Amino acid sequence: MHWGDKSNLKFFFVTIAALLGFTGLARGEEAAKPFGRSQLVDNLKSGQAQTVVTYGTSLTSGGAWVRQLGQALEARWPGKASVINSGAGGMWSTWGVENLDERVIAKKPDTLFIEFGINDAYLDYKTSVAEALANLENMIRRVHAAKPDTEIVLMTMNPPIGNHLKARPEIKHYYEMYRQVAAAKGLKLIDHAPHWERVLEHNTNVFHRYVPDGIHPNAEGCSDITTSTLLNCLGVPPVHAPGTIKVLMVGGRGSHDWSGFYDILNPLLTKTGDFVLDLTLEVDSLRARTISQYDVVLFYGPGGEFTNPAQEKGLHDFVKNGGGLVGVHATDAFKKSDVYWRLLGGRFTTHRGGEFAIRIMDEKHPVTAPFGDFRIHDETYQNEYHPKFKLRSLFRMDRGQEQQSMGWVQDYGRGRVFNTTLGHDDKAWKNEAFQNIVRRGIYWAAGRKPK
Repeated sequence: MHWGDKSNLKFFFVTIAALLGFTGLARGEEAAKPFGRSQLVDNLKSGQAQTVVTYGTSLTSGGAWVRQLGQALEARWPGKASVINSGAGGMWSTWGVENLDERVIAKKPDTLFIEFGINDAYLDYKTSVAEALANLENMIRRVHAAKPDTEIVLMTMNPPIGNHLKARPEIKHYYEMYRQVAAAKGLKLIDHAPHWERVLEHNTNVFHRYVPDGIHPNAEGCSDITTSTLLNCLGVPPVHAPGTIKVLMVGGRGSHDWSGFYDILNPLLTKTGDFVLDLTLEVDSLRARTISQYDVVLFYGPGGEFTNPAQEKGLHDFVKNGGGLVGVHATDAFKKSDVYWRLLGGRFTTHRGGEFAIRIMDEKHPVTAPFGDFRIHDETYQNEYHPKFKLRSLFRMDRGQEQQSMGWVQDYGRGRVFNTTLGHDDKAWKNEAFQNIVRRGIYWAAGRKPK
């Protein structure tokens, strides 16, 4: 069966639904907690000690995300969470069923993470989707029989590439089965695969840096993709020192190297001692429950759509009620959203590129006051301004007929917005003047004195 064949895909979905035997929740089961909520975090917040077990393949047994999860829980709730890694390299769900008693049930987990999809799809193991489903349901049933209040979290993981994909040609079917089981049984799903697929599609070099052997993410890849998604989905709040400016960067969209920009921005902000920068790939992080934990939300690069009105409303209300918003090369994002357009002020129309001069237009504004004109190699975004937006330009480009603003600010409700259309790639990111303006813009958006 070929994944791209719509008739085969429809047949696959119907088959899985039939194998599950239902489309709603089974009797006595409750719906999984929504994005940004989990039984694990709720229990930790109430002071209850928690045992967490991770169960799966080498993506778990050797995955840095398990250690990173433990470190994040320890930082937030010292001594309250014990994370036990019960994964094993080269194993699949048949092994999972056979070893469940010793490696999981005996640990009496309060929360259990399960991922076996990537090896169930391995051709040499001859495990069909139906057999993998039966094994997964067997594990779920036995865990809940032994400890009914265990929170079970199902996970899809990264896609394999190269020879690892050739050995797992139907991997997407196995991941889709996990999604359907989670939905049918009311279990929490952490769906890593789409985030990894977007990186592979738009930032191939980044994917190879994160997954150098084609199947196992390294510590950096786990931190930026897997663990970041995991913590956001569970609702693990960030831990920051009092007075720290908490910045949430929304990445994972479009064709630009958001990871490379993060790698430049993070040390730039960290060395000031005033900032902590968190990265999320989940647009759901814009919901009020998550976004309210931050002082500034930063968007980098093009692409993306809001998939739920609560995301758009969360962003709007965050800024209106006093939060800071920063856009870097981001007016070509969320182009179906009037709210995003209004908040950022401009919407991308076209561009050229190359080297050009930047002229400071507002020498008195706190963001640009220390600067003189400078040169930069970048894209030359042009924008259509929102009808309700009044441009206060801080700096513009100067090259022949191209004289458009490349950076502006506005007050919105009680919040502040700083936007620059500069920042296409590392030629711009490594420009010292660009770095200084972005840093000062974030300070200003946070309501602090720029420095």
